[in-house]
Amino acid sequence: MTATGLNRPAAPRKDLQHPEIMKKSYSFLGICLILLGLFAGCSRATPPAPRPLSEAHQKFLKICREEHKIKVVLKPLRNTLWIYVPLDDDLMRVSSTPEGARKSDTAEEHPSVKYLESVYIERRFKITHDIHPDENYLQTPGYRLGYSSAYQKISQQILTGVSRAYFETKDAPQFFVSVITDVKNGVEMENIFYLEDLKQYMAFGALPQEEFVKRSIYEARGKTDWIGDTEGRHLAYTEITLPEFLAKQIATRINFKYQKSSFPPSPDTRGEILKVVAETFKSYKFTDFNYVELRDLNTGRTETVLPAELQTASAPPTPTTAE
Repeated sequence: MTATGLNRPAAPRKDLQHPEIMKKSYSFLGICLILLGLFAGCSRATPPAPRPLSEAHQKFLKICREEHKIKVVLKPLRNTLWIYVPLDDDLMRVSSTPEGARKSDTAEEHPSVKYLESVYIERRFKITHDIHPDENYLQTPGYRLGYSSAYQKISQQILTGVSRAYFETKDAPQFFVSVITDVKNGVEMENIFYLEDLKQYMAFGALPQEEFVKRSIYEARGKTDWIGDTEGRHLAYTEITLPEFLAKQIATRINFKYQKSSFPPSPDTRGEILKVVAETFKSYKFTDFNYVELRDLNTGRTETVLPAELQTASAPPTPTTAE
């Protein structure tokens, strides 16, 4: 198909006026149009354009740059503010443990999260997991990897700056994405949090610290291409929506339940996951979804869980009456 044929039809040749030939020509044109539509649909969506810096944004920048002496790059979108901080210090530090290296020849069985992914797609939450009991032998090398004091200080300064600049601001962003990047080593930590959660935690004291941590999405990652990026050019600036945020938070809560909680999970993996999902939705009074899809990689089972069943999962147990 030529450019001329697309812009202005040329006079038909006599050999193309036969009905069968004309039919094939239109059929080929239809296929081309379909393929063009498919390629257009598969192309990456244009990222949202950054918005101008509001008075609250400028106040936040002033707090960070003048009071805390840290460089901050802001990318404000409609409902999300991206905060990029290039760190000249190490993001993580290695430290020794008081007990030193230890090894045990006795196996202990604990539920283990082998794989976990939680995403939101077209009004449904899809949770793919492989969680099953696993035998492990205690082995500790005598050292641990933790976050540096520089990272912890800047992370706290970001939260404090957000509270001072946006708590009393009308039309403040709903979501904040803080990315602190060690530009010497190409390692970064991303933190997504909901402004209302931060208010409940810092201003009103309604959220305990552990609950606020569960509601914040942290992701550590690294790539050598990020070394020297002081402007955050490698980031894909996108809007954060509430359903997408809740999907990420579900994964955070499940990991917390199986790895850090003082109350160990029961052997009923399905029930534990559904309880986490139900409690997450209940915390935000979220009901705008069709169903939850659970896919268990360990058993190969996939099932659909409707909202009514989730309500049952979050309901307190019915008290038994003594006979």
